[in-house]
Amino acid sequence: MLATWHWHIEISSKCTLKCPRCARQEVPDGLVNTELDLEFFQRNFTPEFVIKNVEKITFCGDDGDPIYAHDLIEVVKYLKSIKDIEIVIITNGSYKKPEWWASLGRELGSRDSVHFSIDGYDNASNNIYRINSDYDSIIEGLTSLRANSSCQIVWAVIAFKFNQYQLGKMRDRAKAMGVDRFQLTKSTKFGSVYANYGTDDALEPRTELISSTLRFEREVYDFTNKTTAIPIVNLELYKSAMERNNTIVPLCEIGNKGLYIDARGRFFPCCWVANRYNHNSEWQDLAKNFDLNERTLTDVLSDAFWETDLKSFRWNECQSKCTRGNMNENYCTSW
Repeated sequence: MLATWHWHIEISSKCTLKCPRCARQEVPDGLVNTELDLEFFQRNFTPEFVIKNVEKITFCGDDGDPIYAHDLIEVVKYLKSIKDIEIVIITNGSYKKPEWWASLGRELGSRDSVHFSIDGYDNASNNIYRINSDYDSIIEGLTSLRANSSCQIVWAVIAFKFNQYQLGKMRDRAKAMGVDRFQLTKSTKFGSVYANYGTDDALEPRTELISSTLRFEREVYDFTNKTTAIPIVNLELYKSAMERNNTIVPLCEIGNKGLYIDARGRFFPCCWVANRYNHNSEWQDLAKNFDLNERTLTDVLSDAFWETDLKSFRWNECQSKCTRGNMNENYCTSW
C-alpha cells in the first residue's frame, strides 16, 4: 500500500543551471519545460484530501527547480491555509531578489525548511558544477530568508574533487550565516561507479567521499538542534516493510522518499522511476495512465496497479535503490 503522508512534487521543470550530471543535460530529449499552477493544486490537493493524507510536501524536481514556478508562494500559502503541513524546498537559489525570499519566508514556519544546493565557496568554484549559477544572489537570498523567517535553512553540498578540501571552510561559513544544518551528500555519479563518466573523471572526489551504496549517503552537521520537523524515517513503517518483503523494502510504502508528481502532472511512486533515463522508459509509458490532468488524484491512488503490478518490483530502480542490502534506517532518507 502506498504511503500518502509525504509528497514529492516537481512544481517546475524549469531551471537556469546547466549541471553536467543532471537529467536536463544528460538526456535532453524529452525534456518539457513547464510548471504546475495553483489551480492544479486546488483541484488535486483539496482540503479534504490534504487533511486526510498529507503531512509533508517536498518541492524538488528531477529536471527543474521549484523557485522558478510562478505560483510557488501562492501554492505554499494555499496548502498552509488548510493544514500546517511541513514544507521542504530544494533549490539552487540563484537569481531571485531578496524581496522574493522575504515573501516566501513569511509563509514558512519553524517546521519547514529550505535547502540551498551550494557546492562552491565562491562564484567561480560554484560554477564548476552548478554551471550558470549566481553565487552572490544565492547568498543574498539565504541571508534575506534568515532575516524574515523562522524556517530551517540547510546548506546542502555534494562532495566533488574541486571542493573536497574546502568542506570545512564552507561548513564554518554556513554556521556563521545562521544556517541550521550543513548537509554533505556523497554521490555515486562518478567514473569509478559508472563507466560512462570515464576513469579520469575530473569531478570525482577521494574514495571516502563517494557513496558506498547505489544510493546517496549523507552526513548532517546540526548547528541549532531544531527538532520540530517530521523525522526522516518512520521506523514503524520501515520495520513493517522489512518484515513483509524478503529483498525489497519499497520506500513508496514507507513515505520518507515521497510519492512523486512531475511538472507535467503525472503521478509516479517515486522520483527515481520518474526520471527520463532510458532504463525508465517503461515507467514513462505507464505514467500515461496516471495523468492528473485526466484523472483525479484520489482515482489514481485507488488504481489496482499499486496492489498488483507494482508488487513485482521488477524495475531497475526498485532493485538498485530499495534492495535491503543497499539501505538501513540511517540510509533510508529523503531530505
